[in-house]
Amino acid sequence: MSALLERAGILVQQSRYSDAIKTLHQHLYEHSTDTEALYLLALCHLQMDAYKDAEEVIENGLSISPDDDRFFYLKSRLLLDKKDYKQAGEFIAEAVALNPIIPHYFGVWSQILLLQRNHAEALKKAEEGLAFDPTDQLCLNMRSHALYNLDQKDDAFSGLRAALESNPENAYTHANMGWKYLESGKQDEALTHFREALRLDPNLDWARNGMVQAIKSKYWLYRMFLKYSFFMGRQSNRMQWVILVCVFLLTRIANQVSPVLYVILSVVILSTWLIGPVSNLFLRFNAYGRYLLSEKEMRIAECVGGLLLIAALSGGAYALAGWVWLLPLCLTTAMLTLPVATMESPERPRNRWILRGITIAIGVLGLAGVAASLLVNDPFTLPLVLAMLFTFGYQWVVNGIISRER
Repeated sequence: MSALLERAGILVQQSRYSDAIKTLHQHLYEHSTDTEALYLLALCHLQMDAYKDAEEVIENGLSISPDDDRFFYLKSRLLLDKKDYKQAGEFIAEAVALNPIIPHYFGVWSQILLLQRNHAEALKKAEEGLAFDPTDQLCLNMRSHALYNLDQKDDAFSGLRAALESNPENAYTHANMGWKYLESGKQDEALTHFREALRLDPNLDWARNGMVQAIKSKYWLYRMFLKYSFFMGRQSNRMQWVILVCVFLLTRIANQVSPVLYVILSVVILSTWLIGPVSNLFLRFNAYGRYLLSEKEMRIAECVGGLLLIAALSGGAYALAGWVWLLPLCLTTAMLTLPVATMESPERPRNRWILRGITIAIGVLGLAGVAASLLVNDPFTLPLVLAMLFTFGYQWVVNGIISRER
C-alpha cells in the first residue's frame, strides 16, 4: 500500500473527507485503476452528498472490476440516499451474492426493506447479518426497528440495550433508543438518549429532530399529533391513501349532517399540517429551543406565524369595518399557511419545486382576488375561487408526493 493511500484511509477514519479526496486524487494520478483508492474516493463523495461525483467513480470502479462487491454496495447506498429503494435493493442483493459474509451489507438490505415497510423481511435480513457478527451496530439497530414495527416492542428495546452495552458510544443507537421511547410516550427517557446522541455526534440531525419532537411532546395536543404521525408512518402507502380518502368522505358527510361538525373536522385536519411549524414558532422564541431548530424550520415557522397573524387581523377588521377586500385577504393568507408549511417537506428537489409552484399560484390568485374585490365590491371573485380550488388540490398533491417518498 502506498503512503498516499494509507494516509487517505486514516483521513477517512477521521471523517476528513475533503482532505482524503485530495490525497486520493494524488494517488490515482499514478495508479488510476487502483480499486481500493476508487472505493475510498466514492465513499468520501457519498459522505459529502456529492452524488454525481460518487456515481462517476462507482461506474469507473465497476468497469475495472465488475465483480467487486464493494462498488455494488456503494451503488446501493447511493440509490438509497436518492430514495430509489427498488434499485437499491437490487444492488445490495448483488453485493451479498458476491460476498455473503459481510454483516453490514445485510444491515443496509434490512434498512431498505424497512423503508419499503416490509418489516418481516427486514427482520430476517438483520438477523442474517447478526449471524456473522452479533455486535454489528447497523444490524442491531435495523433489527430493533423491525421488531418495534412488528409490535414486538420488548424485544426491540432489549436489542437496543444489548447494542448499547457492546458499544455505548454509538450516537445512532442512542438516537434510535430515543425515538423508540418517544413513540412509546416516554419523553424524559427519550430526551436523555437524544442528549447523549448529540454529545457523541453534534451533527446528527436525526437526534436533533428527535429532541425537538420530545420537547414539543410535553404538550398534550402535540403528543396527540405525534401519535397520529407515528401511526401513519407505520402504514403502507396504499393504506395511507385509504385513510385519507376515508377522512375526506367523512368530511363530506359531516358537511351534509352538521356545518359545525364539518368545521371541527376541517380544523383538526388542517392542524395536522400546521401544528409542526406553529409549535416551532413557540420554540423560536424559547431561550433554549431555538438552538434546536434549523434555519429552514425557523423560516417556515416565522412565515406561517406571519400568515396566521395577517389572517386573524384582516378577519377581525372585516368583522368590525365590513370592508369587502379584507375577507379575500383573510382567506388567502389562511389558505397559504398549508402550502407554506409543507412545500419544503419533500426530499427530492423536483417535488419541492412542484409544491412551490402551486404555492405561488395560490398566492397570486388570492391577491388577484383581493384586487378584484375592490373593483366589483364582491369578496368571492373568480381568482379567489380558483385559489380555493388550487388549495384543495394541493392537499392531494402533497399527500401523494410525501407518500411516494416514504
